[in-house]
Amino acid sequence: MSVSLQRSAFVLAVATLVLLCCTSVSAQVDPTGLPIIGTWKINKAKSGPGVRNRADTWTAVYSIENGGIRQTMYDVYPAPYQGLPLTGVAPKDHTFFYKLDGKQEYKDPEGPNGEEQTISTWLVTKNMIYRQRQTKGMDDERVLYIVSDDGKTLMWYVWNANPNPKAPPNPNPGPSMVWDRVN
Repeated sequence: MSVSLQRSAFVLAVATLVLLCCTSVSAQVDPTGLPIIGTWKINKAKSGPGVRNRADTWTAVYSIENGGIRQTMYDVYPAPYQGLPLTGVAPKDHTFFYKLDGKQEYKDPEGPNGEEQTISTWLVTKNMIYRQRQTKGMDDERVLYIVSDDGKTLMWYVWNANPNPKAPPNPNPGPSMVWDRVN
């Protein structure tokens, strides 16, 4: 079995396991002490081709807020302004909040873009979070956030919730985005 096929099978198996586990467990989880909390800078050399047009300064900040996680994305970090980008829309600076409770109620994961998007998230292990996005009530994107055991690398595995069966297989299996810890 080729390495790319093995990786694809692994990601599919993990996603299936996550879905099975998450449908029965949706209790609120306290994010205090999770290794994802902190600041992460994109590593374009290790990421998939979808991030090649992003700035080298693209940064993700995960912070604890009201028993959940505030995820803020910056094109340039530190930002050239004070406070959070409350009105920004992806792919530009934007911020959103969620709890690790499996509830499909946390709005605007891409910023207030008018697409009626919500996300639900679950803690799979202390190093892995599963996120499901819906647009207008329909599942459309799934993401696994995985922090390495040493806490220095964050990988995002992003895939379409409704893949086209006629589309060719992904020629770039593996993480869609790789991030290096800043702090």
